Amino acid sequence: MRKRNVLNITIICCIIAISAITINRLYAYIYKENYVEKDNNKIAIDSSLDKDETILEQNNEKIIKDNKDINNEDKNNKPTDKVDISEIEPIASSKNNKKIVPVDTIKEPKIMSSTRIEYQNYYTEDDKLEVAEEVEPPYYMINLTREQVEEFYPEYQLMSFSSERVILRKVFNERSHKYYIIKEFNDNVGVFYDYRNEEPNINIEDYLRDTIDMQVSGLVMEEQQKLDDGIIVYGEEELTEILKKLRKLYKLNESGIYIVKQYNDLLGIFYDYTKDENYSANLNEQELNNLLEKYLRKVIETPVLGLEEELMNQLKEGITVNGEEELIRLLENYTS
Repeated sequence: MRKRNVLNITIICCIIAISAITINRLYAYIYKENYVEKDNNKIAIDSSLDKDETILEQNNEKIIKDNKDINNEDKNNKPTDKVDISEIEPIASSKNNKKIVPVDTIKEPKIMSSTRIEYQNYYTEDDKLEVAEEVEPPYYMINLTREQVEEFYPEYQLMSFSSERVILRKVFNERSHKYYIIKEFNDNVGVFYDYRNEEPNINIEDYLRDTIDMQVSGLVMEEQQKLDDGIIVYGEEELTEILKKLRKLYKLNESGIYIVKQYNDLLGIFYDYTKDENYSANLNEQELNNLLEKYLRKVIETPVLGLEEELMNQLKEGITVNGEEELIRLLENYTS
């Protein structure tokens, strides 16, 4: 009985030992698989990280190499001129993704509706420049550029071009047509268009522009001689000035009052300059001479210095005579 109990105890111990060994082996096997799996995952992760780091390093090396190549290329191909900003293509904004349109930095001037067009005529024979007209641009000139105007008006010289004003000039190898001839016509003063380029045997009445109510016989002989030859004037302004002067001389001669006075050491015959609004007994010598030049009728080539002292003093102050007859007698006394 006792042996049987010992045997049972021995068997039980063996079973326990075997079970312990089996459980230990099973546990070791399970633990080993988990450990290997973790190690494999760790190795896979480490391998992926190593691979990424390798790729990153390669990319960095490539970027550095490309930058060096670009810098070397820029140094070798450095432009000599400044880059035109208008040629740089704008970069679209990633924020609003709107297309940006480049703006021209230089705007070419064009003719606008407010532009003034001035047409000029230049005459080479007498060197006269005249403004023919100044107008607003016609509809077909609106928005034309400088080059287009030159093509459109080949017969003109384009002297100036802007959005405010355009000047076009035409050149003529001849004399201006704005000359007039003041001449005696039926004992009056006549104004004629320029007939100098016409045939010798023309009828000047065909060129008559106007007749002035002023009798030529009412002027002094010197002015009558000028009108007989013809006084040539240029333009309306000069024509008006000459006609005013003739009218003034006509009135002065009509009064019949003359003043004989010393003038540059000679005898001068003047119209009555004392009626001039600028005349004063207090005028200095230069001011008086400027005034006398406007009223001078004629200079007699007789030296004043050879006359008696009393006469010299009278001529220095001026001797007033009334009418042509008295003037002739006075001159005969001084010149005899």
